[in-house]
Amino acid sequence: MAIHPCIERDRDYIVSLRRHFHSHPELSMKEYHTARRVEKELNAVGIPTRRVGETGVLGTIQGKKGPGKKIVLRADTDALPIQDEKNVPYASQCPGVMHACGHDAHTAALLGAARALKRLENTFAGEIALVFQPGEEYGAGAVLFVRDGALGGAERSFGIHMQSDLPVGQVAMNPGAENASVDHFTIRVFGKSAHVSTPELGADALYAAAQIVTALQGIVGRLKNPTDPALIGVGVLRSGEGYNIVAREAVIEGTLRCFSEATRAMINSKIADTARSVAALYNTSAQVENESFTRALINDAGVYAETVSVVERVVGQGNLVPKALSLGGDDMAEIIAAVPGVYAFVGSGGAAVPGSRLAHHTPGFDIDENCLPIAASLYVEFALAQLRA
Repeated sequence: MAIHPCIERDRDYIVSLRRHFHSHPELSMKEYHTARRVEKELNAVGIPTRRVGETGVLGTIQGKKGPGKKIVLRADTDALPIQDEKNVPYASQCPGVMHACGHDAHTAALLGAARALKRLENTFAGEIALVFQPGEEYGAGAVLFVRDGALGGAERSFGIHMQSDLPVGQVAMNPGAENASVDHFTIRVFGKSAHVSTPELGADALYAAAQIVTALQGIVGRLKNPTDPALIGVGVLRSGEGYNIVAREAVIEGTLRCFSEATRAMINSKIADTARSVAALYNTSAQVENESFTRALINDAGVYAETVSVVERVVGQGNLVPKALSLGGDDMAEIIAAVPGVYAFVGSGGAAVPGSRLAHHTPGFDIDENCLPIAASLYVEFALAQLRA
């Protein structure tokens, strides 16, 4: 393993930052303390910053060897509404909020990389845009940087994510799809109340909603190519005022995940058509709302080819492994769609840290902090490979 010397020098600094962010987590789009701390750390080494939205931070490093490429290095900063159950000194101090996905580590690693790259600014040409984006968990942050123009003129992008089911020392990355698109749909079914003994006098929104939930599964099962992965998941079915009353309203909430924009458009259309048609069959009506969180994350094959040697320089040959397709989403997808790039998943599981092997988004989640110098080195080596070329 070849940790960059500047990162090795700052190992304790990076670990301390990660523990600070872990102790002070903030929910999506409310990362005010995190943004201030990011600005403080960047400004302390002479990196200018500005806000993007209320809690996004953009830092800029200009290489001193003249004009050149502009690249983007990205980290996400938000936490989750989960109670931290770990008994460690750096456990969350915010009840009901914790970093259960590793975004504290991403932020600390990019700050460490930024400090190193600032020291090395005399050795490269071009510009580095340091993107500390809020709101990844709800797909609200990356688009702020795209719409702001902060990524304008950039030619390459790179991000990292912790991966608890990979051991420290391995990195997973694909020359193509890694994460699915994420859409959130809400279906409101409207009927008419009546006594359950006279259902013909009412219109049962609950029954219609139950039939809609069942019918939705036929879309992915029968209306698309089975080799094209897609998932419709329903997590909420809420209805009813009493055990003996025909329900007058029902609410269904669910999500669509897929990897193809054509499939995504087709299924979203079919969800709406199915809801309205099934509702009408039972003399009810349906209103459908759709919220897009992010498109599918698909690495640029050319940038992947450029980055293989970068990853192997840090973790050694044989430790870059394929990334299993995930139906979880990540709005790094929006940045890669705007600026060709790749997303690397950094092994964060270690035998000495039990929580580091738990699934993401769980109350005991942790990382083996030996992954932090690896993550920071990947940022540094990617930037140098692009800007010294």
